[in-house]
Amino acid sequence: MGRAAPSPEYRDDPDAVSLHTTPEDYTYDDAPELNEPPSYADSEADAAAPRAPIHHVPPPTTRTDHNSPSFRNGKPQVCSTTTYMDARYDSDPVFLETALRSFASTAPVPLMYIMGTHKETTKRGDKKETHDVTDFRIVLNMSSYLHPNFSSSDTSTMNLVTASNGEQTHRGTVLKKRAPGVKQDIEVGSPAPSLTEWCHRFCASTSALRIFRLKRAVTGFDATFMQNRIEGLLRSTNYRGHISITFPTEDENVDIYTSHRVNSWRNTKWICWMFYLTFLWVITWPILFFCTKRYNVVRAEWPFSVNSNGRKVYTTVSEEQYLERWSTAIRRLALDRYQGEASEEMMRGVTERPADPPMPGTITTGHAGVDNAVGLLSQGFQVARALSSGSGRGLVQSVQGVQGGWGYDT
Repeated sequence: MGRAAPSPEYRDDPDAVSLHTTPEDYTYDDAPELNEPPSYADSEADAAAPRAPIHHVPPPTTRTDHNSPSFRNGKPQVCSTTTYMDARYDSDPVFLETALRSFASTAPVPLMYIMGTHKETTKRGDKKETHDVTDFRIVLNMSSYLHPNFSSSDTSTMNLVTASNGEQTHRGTVLKKRAPGVKQDIEVGSPAPSLTEWCHRFCASTSALRIFRLKRAVTGFDATFMQNRIEGLLRSTNYRGHISITFPTEDENVDIYTSHRVNSWRNTKWICWMFYLTFLWVITWPILFFCTKRYNVVRAEWPFSVNSNGRKVYTTVSEEQYLERWSTAIRRLALDRYQGEASEEMMRGVTERPADPPMPGTITTGHAGVDNAVGLLSQGFQVARALSSGSGRGLVQSVQGVQGGWGYDT
């Protein structure tokens, strides 16, 4: 099979079921390999730079549009995986290792999604319809906090590691496994293979369909602390809705596929859609699953903090210091019902405002008597609307609104 030129890159629909998805857990046994082994030859020292991605995810300059994101099971979907394909990766371990080290030197993009939603029930004739309303959606990019002194060119804290022998992961297998001779956390035999050795094993494999994954992980970040503090901050605005605080990561994975024709097909968008629409994926997905050998043994760790002599050492600032810097901006953006990605420049401007915006649903005229009268009238309308709808729950929520608050279910 001749070497095909790399296909142009494109972005998949994040809600689509993908034939080239590599899930974290697999439930099938290993399967016979395809009879088309790649060539294996010693590489020359002058490895070329990595080729451009062929599909699946846009490069960092065109990341997910957070002004109109997509969601799955209530969680935001971001561009987390970039796929590469080049014939030299199949058989040249030096070229492969050089590429992996280059990919590892690019930091992932940790995000913080702060969302508030509530349910609204409307009555049309004898039918009631309930739909979700997004009160605010604040997206914060925290990638600069992975670089010392906030310098994007400083990658000194990145640590490139390989899987230990006792770790259950994909080692050129279909299922996650520990190294041979290892039971649970008791290691027997030689030390864990290095990056160089894993590259040689990948190139020496006789399996035609292989995927080598580099994971770029953010470590040392206390997500639970951040969630609890931000939720308390939002509740202090009298918000009564549902709060979701998640931490998706863009550019988290790099997948290197062997340059086999089947891999090229599975990474071609129109072919994938043809299989979706004709339901051929029901047959082809298990075949691809059984025949694809996966390597998930290399991890580039980008620390938000590290433990040193029993204490935390932060790359830039601590979670507490981050909130001290931006809590005012987060609170005010929520009250503004802001939706989209908030840059730090924007947040600085919001912080410098003289006062918080009024709570949503209230009217401020500058005259206390008029404000109180309008507020009471508005609250009366809320209770009346709940009574007319015949919803006991809506009445309770409206009474809560009269007592103070916003974003409650109706």
